[in-house]
Amino acid sequence: MKHIVFDMDGVIVDTEPEYKRRNGMFFKSKGIHISDDVYNLTCGSDLKGSYEIFRKYVDGFHMTFEEYEREKKAYTQGKPIDVTKCVDPDIYPLLSWLKERRFHIALATSSPERSISRYLSALKIEDYFELKVSGTRFARSKPDPEIYRYTMERLKVEPSKCLVVEDSTYGIMAAKAAGAIVIGKKDERFGYDQSGADYLIKHLTEIVEIISKVTKVHERNFHEGPFE
Repeated sequence: MKHIVFDMDGVIVDTEPEYKRRNGMFFKSKGIHISDDVYNLTCGSDLKGSYEIFRKYVDGFHMTFEEYEREKKAYTQGKPIDVTKCVDPDIYPLLSWLKERRFHIALATSSPERSISRYLSALKIEDYFELKVSGTRFARSKPDPEIYRYTMERLKVEPSKCLVVEDSTYGIMAAKAAGAIVIGKKDERFGYDQSGADYLIKHLTEIVEIISKVTKVHERNFHEGPFE
């Protein structure tokens, strides 16, 4: 058990509250109200997936996707999120622990590549990840499992021997459908259904204990070598 894949938003950085605030302000500028229930449906999705939800459930929202993408980008231009203020501090000792034990560490997120690069660079953790995958390269976002299937193929690891750390309903569904062992980071703010996760944690550092447990199961069932 030497492979682990992290989602980014909601796991490494707690950006969802800021995304929610910005979406609310953007739609308010258009004279449109977004309810919490509708917004919660978008959590864990990409821009296109969120757009489809807004188009389906929000009265008065008639933009094309191209219009929404362009105007949303213009609205947030020059207002980058300061991820150093919403990073989970446990990610630093965890990544160091994993790196010391020669884990293969990857990132698979619905966020665009520019956000991945900017966030990881600001947090000074980009060198820990040997693979960074954006959901924008795929036709369908989470809960479609393609992003995790692709990531595990690139890592050359069997899904049953790969850990995925997620938080949202869609992310957990995607990772489970891809066959991975899923660790859910608890979050009760956005109505997530996290029941599909194999393990639930409050703190990222709990992953160390889970790795030990999972490795012992594999040793017993598959006669693998001892965990280092």
